[in-house]
This record gives sequence, C-alpha cells and structure tokens, in this order.
Amino acid sequence: LGGLAVTGLVEPQEALSGFSSPPVVTVWAVFILSGGLSNTGVANLLGRQILKLAGGGEIGLTVVIMLVSAFLSAFMNNVGATALLLPVVMDLARRTGIPPSKLLIPLSFSSLLGGMLTLIGTPPNILIAEAVSERGIGELGMFSFTPLGGCVVAAGILYMVLIGRHLLPARDLARDAQDT
Repeated sequence: LGGLAVTGLVEPQEALSGFSSPPVVTVWAVFILSGGLSNTGVANLLGRQILKLAGGGEIGLTVVIMLVSAFLSAFMNNVGATALLLPVVMDLARRTGIPPSKLLIPLSFSSLLGGMLTLIGTPPNILIAEAVSERGIGELGMFSFTPLGGCVVAAGILYMVLIGRHLLPARDLARDAQDT
C-alpha cells in the first residue's frame, strides 16, 4: 500500500482507508489482547482454573471451555470473548496434549451460540428488541432471550460432546511443522 501511495497510483487517503475499517481494527485488537493475556500470565491463570474444573480429559475441557465462552459472549462481543480465551485454549492444548483443533472449534462455536443468551449478546437481538418495542408488541428485557438461548447453548454443547468432537480434525499445525 505504501508503494502504491508513493508512486501515485492511489491517493494516500485511499491507501490508509482500510485501517479505519472496524473489521481490521477488531482483528488488530484480537491479536493485541491475546498477546497481552499470554504475556501477563492471565491466560495461564485462567487456564489453570479451567483445567482444575474440567480435569485433563477432552470431554471435560470441551464442556467447560464452551460454557465459559458462551457466558462471556453473552455479555461481550463474540470476537472479544474468543480472543480472550484463545491463548487460554492454546495453553490447555499444549498442557494436555489434545490437538488444538479439538478445542478451538468448540470455542468458536460456543462463542457464537452464547450471543443468543442476552439482549446485548449479539446485534440481531438488539434489533429484534427495538422492532418489538416500535410495534407496541411489548418490551424485551436483558434476559428475555436466556431461556431459548440456554437451550441452544445446551444443545450445542451436547452435539459437540456426543457427535461433533468425533468429526473434528486432530491436527496440531505447530507440532506438524516441527516434524518436517
């Protein structure tokens, strides 16, 4: 981009416009947050607590990771919840010898499902609440979505534990790269 701006093929404003895009800023924030959590030891501390609660087995870790992720994403952005737990899950995978793919996919799956738990968990919930209010149908409160969202999260966890984990790839790209 710098070369294009210097040669005059694009205007400097055009070359830099991508850096004001919310998805680009979000991805940067995810990397910064993940790095900060790893470097400060917060990820390690959270990982120890999850490991203590779940034990070292794949099923227990899957359930606890999905519950924690769903809970966090009920109150914050799904990407932020995933970013917060990403270094934790990678650390847990290293400690237990479970391939990261077996834990990372349930993490992302549950962060999406957890957004269904509260009014602020995902933007569509806010839009639905606004539409319901504008039409005079009623008011949706913070936890109006929780009963149905809780059923969806529970079904997602059950699916992942009973069926999904058998369909997940058992790859560890870092370990595979070291072997070559």
